[in-house]
Amino acid sequence: MKVSVIDLGYNSLKLVNYEVRRDKSFVAYGQQSVLAKVGEGLDQTGFLGAKPVRRTLKALKQFRAIVDLEHSKHVLPVATSAVREAGNREEFLRQAYLETGFKFKVLSEKEEAVYAFEGAKGATSVRAGLFFDLGGGSLEMVIYSEPMIKKILSVPLGGLRLTDLYAKADGSYTKKNYARMRKRILELLPEKKHLPASKNLELVGVGGSVRAIARYDQMRRQYPLNKLHNYSMKKNAVEGVHRALRRMTLRTIRKNPAIGQERSQSIIAGSLVVHLLLMEKAGFRKLIVSTHGLRDGVLSAFLENPSSYRQRVVDKVLMREGTTTRTKTSAPERLAKSLLSHRNLTKREYAILSEALDHVLPSLPTYNPETLFYIVLEADSPLSHEDQLIMALSVARANGMRRTDWAQTSYKRLLDKKSMEMVKKISVLMQIAQLQQKTDIHLSMSSERGIPRLHIAQGKQHIPKVLVKDILRDLEDLEGSFNLQLAM
Repeated sequence: MKVSVIDLGYNSLKLVNYEVRRDKSFVAYGQQSVLAKVGEGLDQTGFLGAKPVRRTLKALKQFRAIVDLEHSKHVLPVATSAVREAGNREEFLRQAYLETGFKFKVLSEKEEAVYAFEGAKGATSVRAGLFFDLGGGSLEMVIYSEPMIKKILSVPLGGLRLTDLYAKADGSYTKKNYARMRKRILELLPEKKHLPASKNLELVGVGGSVRAIARYDQMRRQYPLNKLHNYSMKKNAVEGVHRALRRMTLRTIRKNPAIGQERSQSIIAGSLVVHLLLMEKAGFRKLIVSTHGLRDGVLSAFLENPSSYRQRVVDKVLMREGTTTRTKTSAPERLAKSLLSHRNLTKREYAILSEALDHVLPSLPTYNPETLFYIVLEADSPLSHEDQLIMALSVARANGMRRTDWAQTSYKRLLDKKSMEMVKKISVLMQIAQLQQKTDIHLSMSSERGIPRLHIAQGKQHIPKVLVKDILRDLEDLEGSFNLQLAM
């Protein structure tokens, strides 16, 4: 089933087409973005201007043609802060419907914050922290500590809105106006005392400005992976990016491939918001970038309960954050848990293996090992970039790529000797998982006199001798990798 989500923000207008699977999971397969700037001039007049409205309607007509071409079963158009605050909101919504057929749902501040959180939370492994969505007109924040949302905040600190209020026509700032903008941001950002008391509190950022900051940092660092989702930036890196951008002219920023035309005008203000949120008010040490946010959250909420979504019952989304679905544990997962309990597997190794067993291996297509490596590496994952790289190498090794030492040269900033040892351990368990799917061998763990033992029992199914040799070779690898004894 195909579903399209249209997101009309203060600065940009986006269309994302999704393919939805039977289990309600989904993948985006096409995206269009237009710099409509529907909120331009809103703070000065309180109304959407005639020129921004014309730009927006023209783009929406193009989106209508794309949606019709894709034969989307459902179209979910949403509008955020600019339309929400406009005095001529109803007039615009009526005109948009008459000219394009799109009936927009204007999100409340609470809805916007929750849907952005929902999209980011589902794509990361963060259990406690501050999730924020920095848009053109507003900054939405959700303070979360598993299993529930603690607080929702929305403040008018969007990058384009701040630029319109404090920057000169050429995009530069006088010392006085920059200081005023800085003071205003600090006044509205939450303080550390408002956050959950946790040592493992994370800061997760969503939005075009956040992505642009991360791309620029990757370009400066010559980062070896072409990945933004789950990219991590330390606070000094965020500060460094803001200072570098502050010294540039608008023309120079526009020419920067990491920033581009769409984000150039508002990136200085946007990066200042992130910098001050990180360093001066909340005391975070790093920023985690999520490329999944509002649009994913809107689709997720609609698929979960279409009637609640249409009736604006956001609390339904909040309630299910604390629920867990129990599924039957597979034989490889039971083995992995046994190895974890016997301390033959670290928590980090177990997390990587679990992600592979639960979400990667079941849907992995049949390709050569090199192709599988890039498929796994390029997909968005809740794992950190380092751990996803280890998982991708493990998948490739489990499927025939015996030599993986080349990766230490190509990805030397992310991999060390310990990482390569983890690749071997995890890949052996992946091989065992694949063998158990093809045969009826049984594996179990015990401990005798403090020494962990792996018991192997062959079932009734006849296994070809060639395959038996492969099994024994893999189990011998397992014995060496995990420091345990085999019991046949």
